[in-house]
Amino acid sequence: MTESVITHITSAAERRRRHAALREAMRDAGLEALVIWSRGDEFLRGRVQYVSDIFQWAGWGIVVLPLDGEPAFVGDPLWSTARAEAVEWLGDIRQSGEPGPEVATILADRDAVSSVGLVGLADAAPAAHVRSLEQAAPGTSFVDAGTLFDDVRAIKSDEEIENLRETSRILLEVFDALAAEIRPGVPEWDITGEAHRLCRQFGCVEGIVQLGRPPFRYFSHGSSARLEREDVVVIDLEWGGPSGYWLELRRCFSFGRPSEAVRRFWDVRVESYDATVDAIRPGIQAVDVLAARDAVYERHGFPIPTAPRYTIHGIGIDSLEPPWAPGNDRTLREGMVLSVHPDIVVSDPQLRAQVGGITISDNILVTAGGRERMTDEAVPWIEL
Repeated sequence: MTESVITHITSAAERRRRHAALREAMRDAGLEALVIWSRGDEFLRGRVQYVSDIFQWAGWGIVVLPLDGEPAFVGDPLWSTARAEAVEWLGDIRQSGEPGPEVATILADRDAVSSVGLVGLADAAPAAHVRSLEQAAPGTSFVDAGTLFDDVRAIKSDEEIENLRETSRILLEVFDALAAEIRPGVPEWDITGEAHRLCRQFGCVEGIVQLGRPPFRYFSHGSSARLEREDVVVIDLEWGGPSGYWLELRRCFSFGRPSEAVRRFWDVRVESYDATVDAIRPGIQAVDVLAARDAVYERHGFPIPTAPRYTIHGIGIDSLEPPWAPGNDRTLREGMVLSVHPDIVVSDPQLRAQVGGITISDNILVTAGGRERMTDEAVPWIEL
């Protein structure tokens, strides 16, 4: 019989690189181990996957990465250990309803009892886990090591960048095929269902499909409502490819030439996107790129966005990684990959209903000389 294949396992060289980089940061911080939490969703499973290759299907997961010796995984009883065991190179895999004492035992076995960094305190670690760990290891000093971890993970290796390029190639093929399905009279969920099928058929491990059209109140996963000839159809694909590395990519479609109002708004969107991308370069703060976006809006009479919606954010093995702007500022460095989708404010309700969902999104690699567009050299509008 032929066994299924896991597509998101990293190479041995890449695992060694990640562990070595994290251990160097641990030594600099005086830490003997990291305790790393994840949660089974597209935003917070990636930290554990980054150090263990374990795809956290649901619930919580913990990896203990010591300064010396092998890592260990402790999993939620919600799901079995079979998927973790399929990784094969990781030998210490446990399941426990009492993770605090279990993690304390692992730390003691690895002589990590003085100073330990906790990763995920702000978003993934249940308070009960943290309390029980502190109670089970009363002599250990625990510190928040989330920033330490995320600073290492933010810089993508050649292997990771190729994983992101693979996801880009797949989603471009999905959109090419999907264009043939978008026509007046088709139910929305025929489009979103076909997009799901195509992404899965190309090996993507996780993702969402969203569709928006006038009146642009929200994006949805589709319904029985049928497309109309006057529609502008905006489709958002956010998927982790076979490697688990994510891309957010959007396409705007019209049946023939769009209206003058739509074309004027689209021109502003392209200009603001291009300005935001062109502002990206190593050495500046992530939040600084917002000024380039805002200058375009000022020229065209649009309000400056003040809501905490992200115009850029890191992306990789999680669909949202630091930095993000506004809200999680960092110095941009060569090797970071950013998802760029400039926020905009459309104050007029009638115009917002007509064009409010028209958006652009893609991944940008920070390079030594500035930036590289990883998917589209130029942003297309597709007339069907």
